[in-house]
Amino acid sequence: MSLFKVSNWWKTQCPDLEPNYDSFSLHCARLCIQEGEKDSILVGSHSGYFSIYQPSYRASNEGELDDDEQFENVFQHSDVVLETRLPLPVIGITDGKFTTVAKTEGRQHIAILHPLKVCIYNTLTIGGIADHGDHTKLQLLYEHNLTKSAFSFCRGNFGGVKGRDFLCVQHLDGSLRFFEQDGISYECSFPGERNIPSPIHYAARIDCFVTVSPSWELECYRYQDLSETNESLRRHEPIWSLCIGEYAMDFNVHQISNVESVIVVMGENNLICVTDTGKVRFIKKLDYSPVCLYSFVIGWYWEPDARLMIALVSESGSLLLYEESQIVWSAELPEIPVALGRANVSSLPGALVTLGNTGSLDVGYLGSEPHLFKVPPIKLAPFEVQKCQTELMELENEIRSGVDFSDTDVINAAAEREVTLNILLDSKLEKCIYPTQIVLEQSAICMCQLEVTAKPHINLELLQICVIVDPALKCHKETFMFRDVQPDSLLKLSTAIHPYEPVMPATLKVQISCSYTNKQSISRIIQRSTILPLELFVKTVPASKEALHKVTLSLHNTSDGLSTLFPEFISTGSTHALGLQSLVTGSKVTVVAAKNTSRFRVQSEDLLAIPLIVTSIAERINTTNKDFSKRMLSVSSNPPIEEILEAVEKHHQLRRTLQKLSHELEICTDQMRLFERRFVVKLQERALRALDGILMLLKQNHSEIANICNATKTIEHEIKISQIQLSGLLKLLEVSFIYSEMPPKYYDLISNVLSAPVFDSSHLGWEQMMQPVMKFLAQTGPFRAIEGISSFDEKFIFGNDETFSIEQFRKQFFELLLRISKKRSQNGRVSADFNEDLEDLAKENGESYISEWVSCSKTGELPF
Repeated sequence: MSLFKVSNWWKTQCPDLEPNYDSFSLHCARLCIQEGEKDSILVGSHSGYFSIYQPSYRASNEGELDDDEQFENVFQHSDVVLETRLPLPVIGITDGKFTTVAKTEGRQHIAILHPLKVCIYNTLTIGGIADHGDHTKLQLLYEHNLTKSAFSFCRGNFGGVKGRDFLCVQHLDGSLRFFEQDGISYECSFPGERNIPSPIHYAARIDCFVTVSPSWELECYRYQDLSETNESLRRHEPIWSLCIGEYAMDFNVHQISNVESVIVVMGENNLICVTDTGKVRFIKKLDYSPVCLYSFVIGWYWEPDARLMIALVSESGSLLLYEESQIVWSAELPEIPVALGRANVSSLPGALVTLGNTGSLDVGYLGSEPHLFKVPPIKLAPFEVQKCQTELMELENEIRSGVDFSDTDVINAAAEREVTLNILLDSKLEKCIYPTQIVLEQSAICMCQLEVTAKPHINLELLQICVIVDPALKCHKETFMFRDVQPDSLLKLSTAIHPYEPVMPATLKVQISCSYTNKQSISRIIQRSTILPLELFVKTVPASKEALHKVTLSLHNTSDGLSTLFPEFISTGSTHALGLQSLVTGSKVTVVAAKNTSRFRVQSEDLLAIPLIVTSIAERINTTNKDFSKRMLSVSSNPPIEEILEAVEKHHQLRRTLQKLSHELEICTDQMRLFERRFVVKLQERALRALDGILMLLKQNHSEIANICNATKTIEHEIKISQIQLSGLLKLLEVSFIYSEMPPKYYDLISNVLSAPVFDSSHLGWEQMMQPVMKFLAQTGPFRAIEGISSFDEKFIFGNDETFSIEQFRKQFFELLLRISKKRSQNGRVSADFNEDLEDLAKENGESYISEWVSCSKTGELPF
């Protein structure tokens, strides 16, 4: 971006206000309508408008304007020489002597190219007898009809004739048609395929035509070869060609000396200058995308000090002026033009002419005084938290009121009608034939078959089915994709699901998502879910009497026993205890039923084996009803808070170990690259004795890298196992809070905080991502704490601390669980020993369990 801007001298708007202009719509020439006149600006549009402008300078009295305003000018009605609308679109404009009588007169004729016609006009000036003065109109001299659509044209004294100009029209198929003044016309074609037309220019010094082929080659053809009527004598190959490697957006031809002409090519990424003999003069790599090109020669070509100047316009609106390949000036344009020109207008020689895509015509000059941007003063108002919270709530309410949720059911019902999705889970288990990470009783691992059937009732462009399972499980094929699906076609797919990791999964739920796109490019999603059989992971064993970890469940309004809850393990009779052993870890779990009350106790020496059994019981008893008054299950025992905190700390320590190994691996790889470079240097110097030491260092470094990679792979697997274990413990904690006498308005909040799967990003761990959530819940929502922070502190929540403290996160997580348990205990169903355990944990962490709490009486008070 330049400090300088192109100064405006004259500006007007062409008749056509639509974007009907391109690089062929602007032409600057001296028409010699009047004696001693300056250049005229000719503008044509695709809608047929054609205008001729002669900008004039309005002289002012001495001292009327300041020095900075002496070059400013305004548009006058007398600046418009001609303005008319032709019946056909204007796709090209040029001037020249196109009649035989033009040799004796100095007036130039105007050639206008239409899609199927080329017309030659003369400007006729009619003297006025009133105050409005003279006026000019176009007089049609002759026209040539074209048999094919035209793309561009050029003029010149083809064949070296004197005092006359001929026309060459290029069609869209690449063929050429020449027109001479006496009506002779003939047609020829370039050799090869010409599917992509490009501009064509005439080089007068060598009497040749220059164009660019579709293979991105700059080619030069002699006029004598193209105009040869005898096919056997015509030369079909160019006299020279040069591969420029990219599409030529525009190019110009100039004669810069008596013995040389140059071709300036504006490519997509390069500025190329080639002589008329096919030699590259220079190639300049552009660090911007050019959109316009205009080149000219300062001075006469026979003078030794003639200079080639090139003007380019970038896509950002910058005008860059080059002398040969060296940039000499840069300035900013008011808007991005589609055509660029140069004209000698009244009182301003060498004016810069730009044409916008909507017809804005500007005449300016390169000012030498920079336009400095002054930053406006910033009005910093005091930050009011309460006011911002009120505005945020108003905006959220406005957004909610603007979203129409009434169509959601209609859209979902329409999606169900368009695609029928059925799921069949085979309850019969088969022996697993796929490899797993489990080393304990590999022969006892089984798998179950899942069959998904999709039947679309409309034409679909794309249909994709995804099977999502717990990270501890493995799905043989997770994604199925179908394209161009016909209506009423039956799509069947089957896959196998089996345990993979040596750890119990957090959930048995399998999510099936069917996303499709119809022919109107409208996408819809249908979701289904199913539950895997529990016998895929456990088997029956004798029950244990005592265990370290226990979870107590209470049933309401039902008398279901163990035989009803676990019919796949207890076939007949009634029993009060059921022993289950994990097939992947070997841990034993015992489910004990009370004799006189509807209470169950799930106990085990391994806490990680309990979540799957507890969640299975909860799903079998009550999976969809969230109304506490109708619930048939509640959890009255204390949740394993201390064990969860230990699992969080273990996961964090594994993450730190992985980061340390990554840092060591980076150091070793840097050393390896250094040793390799030294090895190459010594090898080139033929210092064979020094190679032994470098080879020893290379082998040692390679061994260290291999050991670090193996350790990294092991730690990554341990992190995955810890994530699955932590997800299971959080699921158990969620069930303990949800299935208790807690107000229903807290269910969604607890589920969103605790049921999210544990995962790590490339830079942050689960603990670091959850820390802002803990801080946020400490300040707002139904579980906020009154003491400590009185108002919402954005810096406190989203502050980016460089060092993460696991002790601080444990403290925040523990305080959140205390506040949730307070809401749970306030509603009556929590045992006294649970309060005592919480008090003991609070004393160990140096906290007080007694505090005040703020509750929200309405769900709408929640800020999320």
